[in-house]
Amino acid sequence: MRDNRCTVEITFARDDRGVSEVLAFVLVFGIILTSVAILSVTGFQAMDSYQESEQQQNADRAMQTLADNFNDVLRYDGLEERYGELTVRGGTVTVDGDGGPELDIEVDGNQLTDTDGFEHLENSGDSIPLGSLTYESGSDTISYEGGAVAREAESGGGLFLSDPKLQYNDDVAILSLVKIDGDRQSIQSDGSQGFSVSVKNRTSKLVKDDVEISVSGGDESEIWEDYLDEAHWNNEDMDRILITIVEVEIDY
Repeated sequence: MRDNRCTVEITFARDDRGVSEVLAFVLVFGIILTSVAILSVTGFQAMDSYQESEQQQNADRAMQTLADNFNDVLRYDGLEERYGELTVRGGTVTVDGDGGPELDIEVDGNQLTDTDGFEHLENSGDSIPLGSLTYESGSDTISYEGGAVAREAESGGGLFLSDPKLQYNDDVAILSLVKIDGDRQSIQSDGSQGFSVSVKNRTSKLVKDDVEISVSGGDESEIWEDYLDEAHWNNEDMDRILITIVEVEIDY
């Protein structure tokens, strides 16, 4: 009788090696698939974050460029109109004469709107609404208001990308503001959109009295308040203040 024990043992050994090779292949293949899945998810997330950051920076630069162009009407007395373009990229641009912050400006204890030359600026109260041109795309909100460019945060507050045109030293100050007039209107576009700003009225006056400014209206008021506080604007030691307010309309 033949002894098959060796043959059986050899067969079992071969089966064990086969199972081990299959298990090893499955494990390695599983690790590869898991790694690819993780890399794909994190890679897409990183790409989305990069694209979102790039779009935000492009929107910031575009609005700052447009604002700098529009602010020429503040810099040059004889300039009555400026034109600029903004790449909207599917976002919404809104022009609102009642938007933006409202400034309450007092000259020697009296409202600026009661001062000669500025009476026509009075709205329903003593404050002056600056109006706004706002770009919104997703969670991004960037506004051109008073000559400044502000980015608003979803959680509230925000920061200035371009500061207001308020210059101050020990005893002299220059307050220059763009006031946007007109009804609220919005536009959406996937490409570039042209905008023109035209001057309706320009009022400028040198005063030799104390000036105090307070801000109200909307989330952006906090940004203005912080800026005025940090600039020590409400300083009673200022001897002379040049106040210039240019009223404009923005069309597209």
